[in-house]
Amino acid sequence: MGESVNSLSFDVHSGALYAATHTEGVFVSRDGGGAWKQSSRGLHVRKAWTIGVDPHKEGRLYVGTQYGHLFRSDDSGASWVEVTSLYDAPHRMEWGVDWRMGTLGLAIHTVKFDPEHEGRFFIIASGNGVYRTDDDGESWKPLRSGLLEGCPAFNQRSQAGAGGGESLETHLRTVHKCAHKIALSGRDPSRLYQQNHCGVYSSQNSGEAWYDRSPDDEHRHGFGITVTDDDTVYTVPAYQGICGEHNSCVRGELKVYRGRRSGGVWEALGAGLPCSVHTCVLRDALSSDSLEPPGVYFGTTSGEVFASVDGGDSWRKLLGGVSRIQGVESFVVD
Repeated sequence: MGESVNSLSFDVHSGALYAATHTEGVFVSRDGGGAWKQSSRGLHVRKAWTIGVDPHKEGRLYVGTQYGHLFRSDDSGASWVEVTSLYDAPHRMEWGVDWRMGTLGLAIHTVKFDPEHEGRFFIIASGNGVYRTDDDGESWKPLRSGLLEGCPAFNQRSQAGAGGGESLETHLRTVHKCAHKIALSGRDPSRLYQQNHCGVYSSQNSGEAWYDRSPDDEHRHGFGITVTDDDTVYTVPAYQGICGEHNSCVRGELKVYRGRRSGGVWEALGAGLPCSVHTCVLRDALSSDSLEPPGVYFGTTSGEVFASVDGGDSWRKLLGGVSRIQGVESFVVD
């Protein structure tokens, strides 16, 4: 393929793999990744971040791109049309065209489906939070209730320079509503989990209200989040203000944090992980599978992939010495 890939998706209906690429839109493979073919007709924005496969409608896909665009395909990616209803979403005019904070800018970087409610799916617009549609994208609802107004993850005032010259208050409002990733419970998809700029949150009602369940103020900030079928949540905290080269990073011990639904205690898991790193785990680079016990996987910006087959109790390195890992996906195939 020869392209930088932001994320992968698997279509359980057809067995096809879809790749969202950094410069050339969508590619599809129908032989498990052996050969790829570009499938971007109709995409007038080719910087693609995520592809969602609708579990209810065979052949229907959505792709989120740079500049806050969402496209739909009803023919397994052969052609795409823009979902123009998103222009009328609440607060849409606040999104702007693009922005310079961080490395992403304005993008639709996440599309997640509710497997039990046809027509319902969630998107994230970077810097503008989570939205839900219950009617296949005809209308949209912002899901912000319960998110903290402040940001105890770090003294954000010291980070105001990252806002590209914007005012301090504008910068703070932007980062406080910036959702980095969401995950749906496999047991009950009305239970959602969110890692945003300022904390880890859960919702029991499809995002109508969020509740702070962050480990503590030091470990609030991060990018990826995944949840296993027993509602155990995994994150990899990143830290601001400790790295001059990057906005956020991990320096020192590499730890995965595990939070069980049965209690509010988080565990720091590091058995088998390196003790001295300078790296980060990006929003799409943490995933889990549906096996028992669950497998948990993540990749780093320094080019390693780690796996646990016992729910995070121990880890081993699967891959090293490659370029930055943008995403890690796990699929269970019968």
